[in-house]
Amino acid sequence: MTYAEATEWLFQQLPMFQRQGPAAYKANLDGTKYVLEKMGRPDLHLDGVVHVAGTNGKGSVCTAVSNALVETGYRVGLFTSPHLVDFRERMRVCGEMPPESWVVQRVSHFKRELPDWTYQPSFFEWTFGLALLWFVEEQVDLVVLETGMGGRLDSTNVFTSPLVTAITNIGLDHQQFLGDDIRTIAGEKAGILKDGVPVVLGRMRPEAQSVILAAAMRTASETHYAELADDVSLESGPYWPDNKATASKILEVLGNQPGWRNWKPPLKLHATGHRGRWEWMPPTLSGARVLVDCAHNLDGLERFMMGIAAIEHQRLWIVWGAVADKDLQSVWPMLPKEATYCFCAANIPRAMDAVQLHEKAQEVGLNGSAYDSVAEALNAATKEADANDLVVVLGSIFIAAEALQTAQ
Repeated sequence: MTYAEATEWLFQQLPMFQRQGPAAYKANLDGTKYVLEKMGRPDLHLDGVVHVAGTNGKGSVCTAVSNALVETGYRVGLFTSPHLVDFRERMRVCGEMPPESWVVQRVSHFKRELPDWTYQPSFFEWTFGLALLWFVEEQVDLVVLETGMGGRLDSTNVFTSPLVTAITNIGLDHQQFLGDDIRTIAGEKAGILKDGVPVVLGRMRPEAQSVILAAAMRTASETHYAELADDVSLESGPYWPDNKATASKILEVLGNQPGWRNWKPPLKLHATGHRGRWEWMPPTLSGARVLVDCAHNLDGLERFMMGIAAIEHQRLWIVWGAVADKDLQSVWPMLPKEATYCFCAANIPRAMDAVQLHEKAQEVGLNGSAYDSVAEALNAATKEADANDLVVVLGSIFIAAEALQTAQ
């Protein structure tokens, strides 16, 4: 079995939510617990856990916390999702992915065992279990976990006594699973709170915060608030100040936990390098700058558009794609009409057809052309862009991922 065959087999294990959508959602933790049992309960060999939920920013916060701890000399396992270029991005130890050979070996082993199992795990359950195995084998001091979706029923929510929990913010996303309003979604995110475990709150809406605080009272969780941040820069993007403040508070709370060794957090947290989040690609031959971002829900798009409005540019080119079940009516008002759009579809079953997307966009006054692939759309934009232009790639995680792959 090759690495490509191993990952393809994983992608085919029941519907993969990122690619197929709602059919892949598992509304309980039974499957995760079954997988962990079959893998020898790696979760029981990991004592230190930081668990982070939220609508936007949770992956960047997790990455920042992990990077800071690694800089102090700790061995840290980092679990994030989804991956953009390589499956192994989801499980890193001190910033390093496991060898391809390790993935092949583990997948081959469990694939042989699977016929004797009474349950067929989902892609995410497989991935989470493999990540914990890798962390145990690498003898990490601490694991930083990003929830996949929600919190209460997410596979990552199997640790009963994490050192710290955190919630970055609450916005409208995945409503078909988490609820139709902010308070309901906040209740799902608050499902990661544990009895007596401190919780860090990032900046969020008052109605969301009230739900989290009520949950914190029920679990007797000491509540800590991320401080306001003010170091916005065009290079690190509009999300980083809030993410930095939340990560900083997590590190502060972690350092005060009983039984956790004393350590001195770094004087400066660095912009995370979490891929596809305000990531600058190499400039075009003309000198035009190219920015890639995964922003796709309303809160993320609003912050992103505020960010690019502060960047000096002549013309704006937007490489844009969406998934077929996207509520475009709420998105259209946020997209600048002065931009030239290169519409495209990612190479996944969920993608909305580029021609259809173009037609819908024309109805609301957005102008551009449709292209057969993300690569073609990006190539068209970068060829036409002049030195003072800005090229932006966004619309979905998959659009960002394929754009980044073209730069490999």
